[in-house]
Amino acid sequence: MRAAILFILALFMLQATETTAQVQKRVLVEHFTQASCPPCAAQNPAFNNMLFDNWEKLVTIKYQTSWPGFDPMNEQNPDEVQSRVDYYGVTGVPNVIMGGTLDAGTAGQATVGQIDNIHAEMTPIAMDMSHSISADLDSMFITAVIKNVSAEEFNPGNTVAHISIIEQELIFPEPPGSTDEADFYNVMRKMLPNANGTSLGAIAAGDSTVLEFAVALPDYIYDYSQLGAIGFVQNNSSQEVYQSEISETLGVPAGYGDVALDLSIQTPSSYCEYEVSASVDIENASENEVTTLEVQMIVNGTPMATETWEGVLAQGESTTIDFAAINVDPGATEVAFEVTAVNGLPDYNQMNQLVNSVEVFTLSDTPFATEHAEGFETTPNFGTPANTLIEASAPDRMGVVNATYFQQGGQIGAYGESSKAIFANFYQWNNAGEQSHLIFDKLNLTEMTDAIITFDYAFAQYAGFATNDRLIVSVSEDCGATWTTVYNEGGASFATAPASEPFFIAGSGDWAADTIDLSAYDGTAELNVRFSAQTDWGNNLFLDNITIESGTIVSADEANKLEGKVFTYPNPATDLVYVDFTLMEKSDVTVEVFDISGKAITTLAANVALGSGAHQLRWAPQEAGLYLIRVSTPDSALTKRVTVVK
Repeated sequence: MRAAILFILALFMLQATETTAQVQKRVLVEHFTQASCPPCAAQNPAFNNMLFDNWEKLVTIKYQTSWPGFDPMNEQNPDEVQSRVDYYGVTGVPNVIMGGTLDAGTAGQATVGQIDNIHAEMTPIAMDMSHSISADLDSMFITAVIKNVSAEEFNPGNTVAHISIIEQELIFPEPPGSTDEADFYNVMRKMLPNANGTSLGAIAAGDSTVLEFAVALPDYIYDYSQLGAIGFVQNNSSQEVYQSEISETLGVPAGYGDVALDLSIQTPSSYCEYEVSASVDIENASENEVTTLEVQMIVNGTPMATETWEGVLAQGESTTIDFAAINVDPGATEVAFEVTAVNGLPDYNQMNQLVNSVEVFTLSDTPFATEHAEGFETTPNFGTPANTLIEASAPDRMGVVNATYFQQGGQIGAYGESSKAIFANFYQWNNAGEQSHLIFDKLNLTEMTDAIITFDYAFAQYAGFATNDRLIVSVSEDCGATWTTVYNEGGASFATAPASEPFFIAGSGDWAADTIDLSAYDGTAELNVRFSAQTDWGNNLFLDNITIESGTIVSADEANKLEGKVFTYPNPATDLVYVDFTLMEKSDVTVEVFDISGKAITTLAANVALGSGAHQLRWAPQEAGLYLIRVSTPDSALTKRVTVVK
């Protein structure tokens, strides 16, 4: 009887302990970092080792931010990362937040003592995380159990559960950014259902809330064997994280194979050749024998050909699969290859197939005009203007932009007179000496005399230290096989605005104009012109209103006759275009209108004697299009571009 009483008492005490106990926090360590951040690359290895040494005390999640440079992991899911950046007001990387409320500073400043202090805190919330992956690797199933282990109701209000898909270990064969950092851990890939999390209601003492997710996996997953899930409960009022937990990787799916891919591609030797031939070398990177393979060629996102292979590849053995040659169209063409099946199943690991494509850049072999003006107004942001090629080292290095790209109003174009301009993003381009190019298709200058290039530009250096970002203009008579430099300016002497530490965005007063003498190429039947932006990781460059035409290079004295004081407005125009210009002294003036191909449309003034001072002419365009309005005197000339919409 006494034993029975003691047993009942023991059960009562155990039950009381289970309903009144609290548990220690497993510390959530949120790490904001970036693949092109030199301080991150310097500090992260030691920081990661500290996390590994204290793994049972913490859960870490890495957010790859959009700055200071290129990071493919951010580009795959920028919005959810930005949501966490905004949530904490993060302004620099690397940055570490522990437990939601402690800003530990940089990765190099974070300490084990900070982890231990939060780990010692007690919480009423315990968590359990589990996950599985579908047999075809296209879906993930996650369960999060959130239990109130206390004797009181848990109901702090404004509390959410965040569940995230992670890749636990990503070891890139080559650094994905501009630093030497290639190893990344617990990288957030997707937040469920989104970055706002799931609102939690009251949880009674001893009860649990169970969250279940069945989601399609994003197509940017690198390694399905590294998939895991992280969960944490956070109060949005105080930002305190009550608990966090991880469901770690399940490892390699049973029966799946993995192959490494290496490309061998013959690309054209000049911009005016178009044949591409390719083969792929496949190596068995798994323990399982590979007996069948399926590899697909994809051109600009469209599958073009599939080759299959049968045989036996032991681990470490390889084979070559050849594809028939193809001809690409002028422009930028991505030719990619994808292993679509290994032994009839998906390949679970893409990390050894990352270099699976090449960008082929070609130009039209036929001259498209005798003169040309480009104001970029009809080109979408980071699109390619007609009759040009943008050959950028990364997607965000160089392209057409308007004010909305920078999340602001107004006009980005030259002098605030037009919407768009070419933008060279030196500020986030940390690879000194690297270039991106804007290349024009061939021009026929056989009838041209005194050829010139005119353009408007705005540029600022970086304020922190002297930088030497440059604009280099070159021409080619052999479709880009060789180039001759005709202009090379940069650094302080090229700047049109004061050096700036904030990201420089051109204002209406930041612009200047310049002219390049191309008279040495008068009579050339085929000439390509290339504008190259060369980074020194400084601040930004904007280009607008590039024209290639007949004209006269004006000396400093001659420039005083017009001195850039020629304005065409409104721009874009509909029914009427005003041409305002100022003469510094009496002169004969001719004002002509040309279409984009250089064809004369009308003459507004023909050798009209005008006195010094301000003058205005009007033109009523009949058709929509891009036009050049050229104001000239016997010893000087300026051309403005105007867009007409109807």
